[in-house]
Amino acid sequence: MSREHGGLLETGFLFSQHSLNTFQQCPRRFLLRYIERQPWPVPEDAAMGEYQERLARGRTLHLWMARQQLGIDMAPTVAACQDTELAGWWRAAQRFDWYSLPDAYRQPELPLVVPLGDYRLYARYDLLAYERESAIIVDWKTLETRPRERTLQQRLQTRVYLYCLAAAAEVVAPQSDLTPETLQMVYWFTNFAEDPGVVTYSSGQFQRDGERLRDLAHEIATQPREAFEPTPDLRRCSYCLYRTLCERESVPDSSDETWLDEEIDFTIDWDDVPDGS
Repeated sequence: MSREHGGLLETGFLFSQHSLNTFQQCPRRFLLRYIERQPWPVPEDAAMGEYQERLARGRTLHLWMARQQLGIDMAPTVAACQDTELAGWWRAAQRFDWYSLPDAYRQPELPLVVPLGDYRLYARYDLLAYERESAIIVDWKTLETRPRERTLQQRLQTRVYLYCLAAAAEVVAPQSDLTPETLQMVYWFTNFAEDPGVVTYSSGQFQRDGERLRDLAHEIATQPREAFEPTPDLRRCSYCLYRTLCERESVPDSSDETWLDEEIDFTIDWDDVPDGS
C-alpha cells in the first residue's frame, strides 16, 4: 500500500465514526491514537475514573442487549447484578417497542465495511433490523442528557451508519428492495425511554454524505505530521487520556456533547472486517 501526497496514512486505511470524529475534535489525538497508537499515559483521577466506569457500564448494557437478541436468557445475569444504575438501564430497555422494527431479519452487533475512495469505512450496528422494503438501525445510548434533534442529525455516527448501510444494502440484504429512502436510524436513550431520536434518509443525503466523508478521509490522509496539532478548545481535553502529553493536565470540565461519538467505543475486531471491501 502507498501513502498519498506525503501523508501519514496508507491507501486502504480503515476509518470509522470514532476516528473521523477524533480528528475533527483534535487532530493530535488522532495522530496519537490511530497513527502512533500511543499507550494512554494519564493516571485516572476521580473524575476520569467515574467517566471510565460509566463507559464500562454502557459496554455491559450493549453486551446484554446483544445476547438478548440472540435468544440468551439474561434474567439470571441481571438478577445477580449489584450495579443499580446498570440494572435500571436494563429495565428501561425492556420497554423498547420491538414491534416497531422490521422482523424478517435482526442482527445485533453487525460489522460492515464499505469503500471510501482510496480508503475504507467501518460501522458496527448495535442492532440492524430489516425486511424487503425497510431497514432500521438501532443504537442504544446511556447519556445523561438527551441530545437535540439537530445534533443527532449532524453527528458523524448518523452520517456514517446510514451511508454505510445504503452503500452496502445489496450485500447486506440481497433479496430486499432497500433504497436510501427506506432506511432509518433510531437512537434509543435508556434515560429518556419515551423520547427516541429518529433520523430518516434520502438519495440526496446519501450523495452528500459520500462526498463529505470522502473529502474528510482525503484531508486526513494527506496531512503532514506537523498539521496534527492539539485542539485550541481546552474543553475537549477534559476526558482525553493523552492530555499530559500536551501539558494540559488542568483543563475545564466539559459538560457539552463533543465526546458523544466516543461514548461506547468498541475495539474493532479484525476478524469481523471483510477483506477487499
